Amino acid sequence: MSQSVLFNSRGERVALGPEVGRGGEGVVYVLPKDASRVAKVYLTAPPAEQGQKLTWMAAHAPPGVEKLAAWPHEVLHEGRAGGPVRGFIMPRVSGLKPIHLLYSTASRRKEFPTADWSFLVQTALNCASVFEELHAVGHLVGDVNESNLLVSPRDATVRLIDCDSFQIRADKRVFRCEVGVPLFTPPELQGQAFGGLERTPSHEGFSLGVLLFHLLFLGRHPFTGVFTGQGEMTPERAIREFRFAYGRNARALQMTPPAIHLPLATLTPELGRLFEDAFAPDAPRVGRPGATEWYRALQALARSLRSCAQEPTHKYPQHLPTCPWCQMMATRGVAFFGAPQNTAPGPQGFSCTFQELEPLWTESQRLLAPNLISPVAPPPMPALPDRLPAEFQAEVDRVRQASVAMLAGGVLATVGWWLVMLVSARVGGLLLVPGGTLLGSAAVVWWLSRKHQRLPVEVAEQQGLLRQAEAGLSAAQAESERFKDELQWMADRARQLLHGLRAEYGKLQPEFEAEQRRQLQHREAMQREQFLRGVLIEDQEIDGIKQVLKANLVRWGIESAYDVLKEDVRQVPGFGEVRTTKLIAWAKEVEKGFRFDPGLAVSEAERRALVSHFLQRKASLRSRLDAEVAPLRTWSREMTKRSGELAAKLEEAWQDVMRANLGMPATRPAVEAALKPPVWEDRRVLLAMLVAVLLGGVVGLVNRATTGTVDPVKVAPPPVVQAPEEPVEAEVLPLDCLAREEATTGAPVVERLTAGSLLEVVAREGGWRKVVLAGGREGWTGPGCWSPP
Repeated sequence: MSQSVLFNSRGERVALGPEVGRGGEGVVYVLPKDASRVAKVYLTAPPAEQGQKLTWMAAHAPPGVEKLAAWPHEVLHEGRAGGPVRGFIMPRVSGLKPIHLLYSTASRRKEFPTADWSFLVQTALNCASVFEELHAVGHLVGDVNESNLLVSPRDATVRLIDCDSFQIRADKRVFRCEVGVPLFTPPELQGQAFGGLERTPSHEGFSLGVLLFHLLFLGRHPFTGVFTGQGEMTPERAIREFRFAYGRNARALQMTPPAIHLPLATLTPELGRLFEDAFAPDAPRVGRPGATEWYRALQALARSLRSCAQEPTHKYPQHLPTCPWCQMMATRGVAFFGAPQNTAPGPQGFSCTFQELEPLWTESQRLLAPNLISPVAPPPMPALPDRLPAEFQAEVDRVRQASVAMLAGGVLATVGWWLVMLVSARVGGLLLVPGGTLLGSAAVVWWLSRKHQRLPVEVAEQQGLLRQAEAGLSAAQAESERFKDELQWMADRARQLLHGLRAEYGKLQPEFEAEQRRQLQHREAMQREQFLRGVLIEDQEIDGIKQVLKANLVRWGIESAYDVLKEDVRQVPGFGEVRTTKLIAWAKEVEKGFRFDPGLAVSEAERRALVSHFLQRKASLRSRLDAEVAPLRTWSREMTKRSGELAAKLEEAWQDVMRANLGMPATRPAVEAALKPPVWEDRRVLLAMLVAVLLGGVVGLVNRATTGTVDPVKVAPPPVVQAPEEPVEAEVLPLDCLAREEATTGAPVVERLTAGSLLEVVAREGGWRKVVLAGGREGWTGPGCWSPP
């Protein structure tokens, strides 16, 4: 194509120098008369609206915009000033490289050899700053992608290019951005045509979030992961379905991050929240974080970075307990960041011996056997008197005497009762009356003496105190045993854990030496690996593998021929069996160009990586040992304190038992003998006496009832000649007797008569005597009542 004659807005002809760049819509030329600027000339005349947009941008450049972007300075017209717009003049950006060369691990080694993670964090911070200043004047980048940002390898300065595609707010008019990249397009705009679409800061918030994620996570895309569901999950589909592979809900969305990845928790909590908010399903409705929020969070992350103690090139946030780069280096076997030039080469050797642990180990063994306080043995129990005190003995004697008197009275009354029932009321009364009197009076004395006796009360009170003291002693002894068991269990558990860590620590040196030998034995494999890692996919022409597919491979961490042979290429979207076969064939063809050099030793990077890995393991084990020993110090003090408290409790319990025993008035046998009731006070003896009384009554009644059980045959008495009325006689009844209504033993009883009664006899008949009873009644008394045996 022949160059058109171009004029600026002042009508001056613009001469073009050599071509320095070419894109899909235009060519960039050097300006011979002004090395600080270049001209972009469209391949075809742009629409009139694009010319108006460029004209407005050239006339309304924001202050200081030259530090942010390659902003149009002048519009170029075809044929004459005021003719059709064919391009524009902009500042020349030199010394900067496309941003994707920085966050891609393989290309970073080549293009940014001294860049560590802090450099990527600073780049992300500068990106947020550029977007913030652009948004402040109402403009949007619109077509955010990995090609329209350039980074300085020297100081992480960021510049925007392709400014003619920006969405520009020109007073009340908006010049829209009509292009876009799907992998940077928010879910709500996926699949839509960009022509006529006015973008919002929330839309750009998604794009900025993807760009920052690329930088912080070494080229990973936030929506590229392993899909555990059915069907193919492309990044575009994942974006549409809000399947953020690194988010807290990734598992519920059937997504997991790639095998080798930096966890989202590596960032500060605030920055992690911003990524969650930017990629959340409700983000289109509530809005996404703006550039200012990203800038502040990245600024806090940059301030929190610290250097790894084992590998100075490793930078990570200080809230993390260990270096994530060392962990991933140990897992993947690749150093993500190279050693910076003009700096110390890092750790040179590795040594791990038990002598380094000796002070800590000796302290741990001492702490596991704390100085426990044992209770002082109780003194011998003083001897108690074997006899009761005089006042207590006197009370016991009174009770015993009254008890003996009760026994004597009870025996006399019982015998008297039997005599009354079986022999004679007069004879039985001689024992029954005094016996009953003795029993009653002795019972009153016994009851009163027992009621006011102090010994049982004193003994019961002391026995209660003794039981309480013995229960307290038993509880203290049980608690002491539990304490010993708990102490032993905790000490054994800690000792087992510490011995395990010490054994693991002791294995480090042999493992390191074995790994060194393995490195020396596998020099050819290592040289081959280094050779293959140096052949980058994006620099090669591979049959059937276009630039878009190469970008997908990079996003999945497959950047070199080595990665193709090591990783599963088929997991990358767009790579089926055919393309995978072609890519592997290419890698194997590259491998054929490798030539082993026996004279080359293990590379410095590999040696340092190995040393750093084992130093990290050593530091981790030492840290774990410190973490286990630190609480032992507190634990040992607490165990000593608890043992002292338990010893004091045991001593106090023994003292309580001793005081309760010494409170007894005499020895236990003497007290038991004094309080033991006589055998006759046993309930069984009392019951036997009561049964004897009842039995005597029953026997007496039976005997009375059976006296003369056979009634005499009644013979009609001869006619009685009425004798002249005899005078009334008065006689003394010798025996107890029953007065009946008629002169027969079967007649009803009228009254019970006692011996010695003076009765008037008014009639006699067959040995029976009719007497006058109380109240003037009359009754018959049998012959046995008047004839003593």
